[in-house]
Amino acid sequence: MTEPNVQSKLGPSARQVGGLAAVGFLAFSEVTSGMLQSWYIPLIPQIGQRLDVNPAQLNWVLASYLLSTVICVPILAKLGDRYGHRRMVLFVLGTVTVGTIITAVAPSFGIFLLGRIIQGTLGALLPLEFAILRERAGANSGRAIGILVGCLGAGGAAGNLLVGVLGAHADLTVGLLVPAALTLASLATIAMFVPETTTRATGSIDWTGAALLGTGLAAFLVGISNGSKLGWASPTTLMAISGGLALLVAFVVMEKRISSPLVDLNLLTKGGVGFLLGLTALFGLQFYGAATVSTLYFASKPEIVGYGFGLDAMGIGLAMTPVPVALMISASLADSLAQRLGTRTVLQMSAVLISIWFGGLIVFRHSLTGFISMGVIGGIGIGLFGALLPALVISRARPEDSGIAGAIYNTSRTVAGATAGAMCAAIMSGMVISGSKIPTETAFLTIWSAGIGVSVLIFVLVPFLKKLGGKAHQPEPTEQLIDIPAREAS
Repeated sequence: MTEPNVQSKLGPSARQVGGLAAVGFLAFSEVTSGMLQSWYIPLIPQIGQRLDVNPAQLNWVLASYLLSTVICVPILAKLGDRYGHRRMVLFVLGTVTVGTIITAVAPSFGIFLLGRIIQGTLGALLPLEFAILRERAGANSGRAIGILVGCLGAGGAAGNLLVGVLGAHADLTVGLLVPAALTLASLATIAMFVPETTTRATGSIDWTGAALLGTGLAAFLVGISNGSKLGWASPTTLMAISGGLALLVAFVVMEKRISSPLVDLNLLTKGGVGFLLGLTALFGLQFYGAATVSTLYFASKPEIVGYGFGLDAMGIGLAMTPVPVALMISASLADSLAQRLGTRTVLQMSAVLISIWFGGLIVFRHSLTGFISMGVIGGIGIGLFGALLPALVISRARPEDSGIAGAIYNTSRTVAGATAGAMCAAIMSGMVISGSKIPTETAFLTIWSAGIGVSVLIFVLVPFLKKLGGKAHQPEPTEQLIDIPAREAS
């Protein structure tokens, strides 16, 4: 059961106008989100110097945020389905602002990590905004979601460049406070101009399920992330991974037995959502795993290790900019392209483009110009895939489950990315230059080759969307094109 929806009172045209107007305000928050997510990595050395912590401890700058995100996203998304998605967006932006201020003024590393943990609510922002757009934008929701994904990428590019300038010329406290001003401005904008959703899920919040899911995922990620460092056969690694999996099994068993589960497991078995999440996980494996090692390759000094380009932080930021810029453009156009060619065709195109990207990194690994230019091709492929998949997942869930559906999508991608990061770390620690801990060039080639393999697998699996896709709730143009390519529909 759901509460009455005001759509019948406003009429489709009025709701679509409101939805299209909301896109711009939500887009600003996603630019801010993209900037914040890329903000801390270039500043890690300065953070370590200020707070007097060693490189091993600095790993927690990212790990604490990641673990907090895994725990917070499902809970906040479910609260959005229950009490209002706009309300929870405002809560997210408010807590992120507080967490960002804490990191800027933290007198100790422990307080700094507290700020990063509070910032973990940011992971719920995109799923909550997807839910708003599904209701407000109607038939235009696929295009609107693509725009948000593109803005997230644009924010990442802008963040890389801006933080590089600030890191070199401004005080660290000032540099860390800039994102807080942006999130506060986003909060005010959304509070004034974005309307609340009206569809509500019924029932109580499954807090026990939330605890099992969050703790299980966190334990699993801790084990995966530290496997290459502690040893995959070490008791700590095995206990974390097995304990996390046991909690996740307990979560599934419990969810099947209660009337108001945190995640309706039928969502994963109907409408092809489970299959889409599988594609999402594969996408996360290649994007967050193999692609990110390009940063290390840019920084490697050829006169010392025999490969790489020896770029500094600013140079790396500039060299990586083509990826998010191309991502922004292609994500914004993904829905229109899918309506013309068919979603399956565009998804396969993206897989081909991403495989060309990885292949190009191998071919042009000794040419800086060629290496950078491959980022344009990769960014286009990533933008197309990253815009279409969440729109499909959201559209195939019930309206009252839009938030949690987006959260599951986001969590699948995050877990896959963390797993890929651990796999890449294992490869790079297993293939080292004799007498050192520096990875060989072969390690990079192996990872990029694996990225090509994953792209081929995605290309092969995408056609099964027609057979496994099922029917969606409230079909929309992008969604309908899964089963009927545009040229056949005519």
